[in-house]
Amino acid sequence: MNLAVRKNYYKKYLYPITGIVFCASVSAVSAEPYTLPAPPNLLAQRVELLEPEGELSLTEALSLALLHNPTLQSYAWDIRIGDVKTLRAGLFANPALSIEAENFLGSGAQEDFDQTETTVSISQLFELGGKRVKRQSLSMTERDLALWDYESKRMDMIYQVAIRYIDVLANQARLKLAVDSTRVAEEIYQNIVSRVKAGMVSPLEQGKSRVELAQTRLNKAQVVTELVITKQNLSTVWGSLNPLFKQVSGNLLNLQTVPELSSLLSRLDNNPDLARWSAEIARYRKAISLAKAQKIPNINFMAGARHFAEDDDFAVVAGISVPLFIFDSHQTDVDEAEIILLKAMQKQHEAKVTIRAALIESYQQLQMSKVGIKLIREDVLPSAKEVLNAAKIAYRLGEIGSLDLLDAQRTSFQSGRQHIEALADFQINIARIERLIGGALSPISNRIIESRK
Repeated sequence: MNLAVRKNYYKKYLYPITGIVFCASVSAVSAEPYTLPAPPNLLAQRVELLEPEGELSLTEALSLALLHNPTLQSYAWDIRIGDVKTLRAGLFANPALSIEAENFLGSGAQEDFDQTETTVSISQLFELGGKRVKRQSLSMTERDLALWDYESKRMDMIYQVAIRYIDVLANQARLKLAVDSTRVAEEIYQNIVSRVKAGMVSPLEQGKSRVELAQTRLNKAQVVTELVITKQNLSTVWGSLNPLFKQVSGNLLNLQTVPELSSLLSRLDNNPDLARWSAEIARYRKAISLAKAQKIPNINFMAGARHFAEDDDFAVVAGISVPLFIFDSHQTDVDEAEIILLKAMQKQHEAKVTIRAALIESYQQLQMSKVGIKLIREDVLPSAKEVLNAAKIAYRLGEIGSLDLLDAQRTSFQSGRQHIEALADFQINIARIERLIGGALSPISNRIIESRK
C-alpha cells in the first residue's frame, strides 16, 4: 500500500471508527450523571461574631460556641467529605479505549505497512454481585459515622460551655462572699482599733485583727483574678480574645429536680459515643456483604473493529475476560471483616459498661452534693451566723477576746465558701449527667443556672 492510499484509508475508515469508539466511550462515562455540590463559600457562610456585653445567659453562650467554635466547624467538613465519597462509590467503572497495530516495521513482507492489522476497541468492566450498590451503601454508613462524630463533638462543646459557665457563676458568688467577709473584717478591725484607743484591750489584738483583714482582702483579690480567668476561659470557646460581658446570669441557690436513676439509665442510648457503635456495627456488616460480593468474578467485555491492510478488509472483534480466583478467592477478606465485626460488638459492650458506670458514679456524687447542701443550709450556715453574731456581742461586752471573734468570723466565711463549692459541684454533676445521657434533664429554660436572680 503506497502512502497516498494509506492516507486515504486512514481518512475514510480508521478515523471515523476511532471517532465512533471515542464517542461511545464518552457516552459510557456519562451514563450515570451526577451533580457535585459546589464547595460552600466560607466567607458567605461565616456569621459575624458579635461579642456579648452586659449580662450573659447560658443560652447565649451555647449559641456563640456552636456558631463560632473552629473545632466544631472542622467536623462539619468531614460530613461533606463523606457525601463526596458516597457519590464516588456509586459511579460505574470507566471504559477503556484501546488501539493496536500489528505486523509492521518488521522483516520480509512485514517491513512496511502492507501487512498491518489495526484494531480499535473499547472495553467495559461489569461488576457482578451488586458490588457497586454495596460499596455505595458502605460509604453511606461511613458518612453516618461522621455525623455521629460531629454530634459527639457538639455534646462535648455543650458540656464544656456548661462547666465553664458554672465556674464563672461560682466565682461571682465567691466574690460576693469575699466582699461581705471583707466588710465584716473591716468592721471588726475598726471596733478593735476603737477599743485599743480606749485602753480596753491590748494593741496586740489590733495587730492580729489587721492580719485577718489583710487575709480577707487578699482572698478577695484572688477571687477577682479567678473570675477574670474563668470569664476568659468561657469566651475562648467561641474564639473571643477580649470578652466584654460583665457577668453571667443565674442563681446557684436554686436546685434542679433530678429524675430517678432508672430513668436516666434508660436514656443512655442517646449518648452519641454509644449510639455511634450501632452505625459502626452496621458498617462492618455491610463490609462483610461487600467482601462476599468480591468473591464473585467481574466480567470485562471488549468490542471493536480490525482493519487488514493487505486486502483492505474489516472485521469485528469481541472478547470477554474473567479473573480466575485460583490463589486468592477473597475468602480471607470475608474472614477479616467478620472478625472486625465481632471486635466492634465487643467494643460496643465495653463502651456501654463504661458509660453506664460513669452515669451511676455521677448520680451518686450528685446525691452526695444534695445531702451536703441540705446539711450546710439547715445546720452549718445558721449555726455559723449565730456564732458570729453572738461573738460580736460577747466581744463588745468583754466576755471574749479578739481571737475568738476572729475565729468566729473565719468559720462564717469558710461555711459560706463550703456552701458555694457544694452548689457548684451539684451543677457540674448535672452537666456531666446531661453529657452522658446525650441531652438535658429538662428544657434549658428551667435549668437552675438559667434562673434569674
